[in-house]
Amino acid sequence: MKWKAVTNPERARMRELRAEGLSADRIGIRIGRSAPCVLAHVGDMDVRCRTGRPPMDPATSRRMLALADAGTPHAVLAERFGRTPGSMKTIVCRLRRERRLAAASQEACAC
Repeated sequence: MKWKAVTNPERARMRELRAEGLSADRIGIRIGRSAPCVLAHVGDMDVRCRTGRPPMDPATSRRMLALADAGTPHAVLAERFGRTPGSMKTIVCRLRRERRLAAASQEACAC
C-alpha cells in the first residue's frame, strides 16, 4: 500500500483539532488518516482530550449525594440523573471524598 505524504494544511488542521481536545482517532476520521499517522504529527502536544460528560453543577451534585446518603440504589440514581449504573459507585465515592476534603479544609481554616 502506497502512502501519501501529509500536507501542511492537513498537519495544521490536525494540530487545531488536537488543541480543541479531540482524540487521535477522531482527528484521523475527520482528516482521513490513521490514528498512528495523526499521533506522529501531534504527539508533541499536550494530551487534554475531552471524554465523557461535562461535570455536574454543584446543586445537582448535592441532590445526588443527599439521595445516595439516604440509601437510594445506584440504579435508581443512574436513571434519575441520566448516568450509567456502572458509573454511579465511582461518582458517589468521588462526591463523598470531595465533601470530606472540604470539611477538613474548613476545620483547618477554623483553627
